[in-house]
Amino acid sequence: MISVSMSRYRVAIVTMLALAGASLSPVVHAAAATTVTFQANNPWAQEVATLDHYDASRDYSVAVAANKTLDIKLYTRNPNVFFKIVDATHDATLVDTMQTGATAWSAPIKAAATFMIRVYVDPAALERGDSAKYALQVGVYGAADMRPASTAVTFEPGNPWTQQVGRIDSGATAHDYTVTIAAGNTLQVNLVAKDTNLHFKVLGADQTVLTDSATTAAATSAATTTTGGTTWSTPVTAAATYTIRVYADPASVPTGAAFGYALQIGQYPTNRTQPAPGASTATPAAASSAAPAPPNSATH
Repeated sequence: MISVSMSRYRVAIVTMLALAGASLSPVVHAAAATTVTFQANNPWAQEVATLDHYDASRDYSVAVAANKTLDIKLYTRNPNVFFKIVDATHDATLVDTMQTGATAWSAPIKAAATFMIRVYVDPAALERGDSAKYALQVGVYGAADMRPASTAVTFEPGNPWTQQVGRIDSGATAHDYTVTIAAGNTLQVNLVAKDTNLHFKVLGADQTVLTDSATTAAATSAATTTTGGTTWSTPVTAAATYTIRVYADPASVPTGAAFGYALQIGQYPTNRTQPAPGASTATPAAASSAAPAPPNSATH
């Protein structure tokens, strides 16, 4: 009788100690997924966060409509930070970069779905007190989002030159200008900008790239750098409409930065060069819409 009572007493004491220990142990709560949202006219969003030994992963949720592209880019200085993408709608893992070693991934999405993106680090790869910062860029775009804003350019009577003043920023890294040139004339393009990260390319009526000032490679002639800007010209043998794209590499445009420029477009009879007017980029106009480029990563 005494033996039974003592046994029950020991069981009760052990149970109480176990419960007490459990109440003192830290409770780890899985953080809810962050819903990725996008600003108007910008198909890219960026999430910046820090992982550590105790908070080793972050989840993000993004809804993608049918016939869009899902594009993921991870920027970090820590090689042990990875991401995994799961199609939550169809319960399918699409990629785990710990296995592939990639830092970017994209795929066309045929049917609307919600995707979970987990950015994570192996806790064993971090010392206690260490952390790993990252920037996750999420892009969701279709064919229409790939086109920069466009401005139709015209000439005043008797003036062979027209000038467009604008700016490039992290939300709109390109702007198109279309111009029709008559046969027998020369098309000349001058880009005046203080920032050397600004470039222009000229596309023919069939969208063939005729020149790109970033590489100075051209089908008809090379763009040449002059004091204060870059210039290019070509004779036009048949009337055509050209597209002149002013742009910057998205990686060279920090978030919130803006670079002003003046784009001068001239048309004049071939072999009768006309001097371009003076240009100023002091008061750039705001770009009207965003190009599908990610904002610059913030990893430091």
